Amino acid sequence: MKVAIKYLWILILLIAGCNPDDPGNTGTGDTANPTHGLIVFDFQIPDIDLPANKLHRVDLSLARTADSLYRKQYISAANVSDLKQSYSFVLLPGRYFYQAGVDCTARGDSCYYAGFPGGYLSIWWTMGWVDVEAGKTFTKNIIFQ
Repeated sequence: MKVAIKYLWILILLIAGCNPDDPGNTGTGDTANPTHGLIVFDFQIPDIDLPANKLHRVDLSLARTADSLYRKQYISAANVSDLKQSYSFVLLPGRYFYQAGVDCTARGDSCYYAGFPGGYLSIWWTMGWVDVEAGKTFTKNIIFQ
């Protein structure tokens, strides 16, 4: 009986800790709050000499400073997918640094010769910064060089 009561309390605490009304930093529409800005990332997979199904989006993260990206202290990160190209974040005004990564799953030396630094299953990273203004929407195209 005591074990069942402990599990019940744990379940109640887990449910109470969740707030489904708070969408976090990501959004898909215009900002309803004029004190925030909306940044939309157009995350295109690079057009290189590999089959399209061998390149995959693996990361899109935002941080307040560039060194915070290195330390993995993110403000927000998207749940990226090969099926979705556009990702949006509702943020307070200011400068944010982003990093995006794609990996290669082509066999042999194809990934290495396509420019991936470690060959098969390595990640090609790019990063940059964006300025968010209150009440405005900005679109950033992610470019891999």
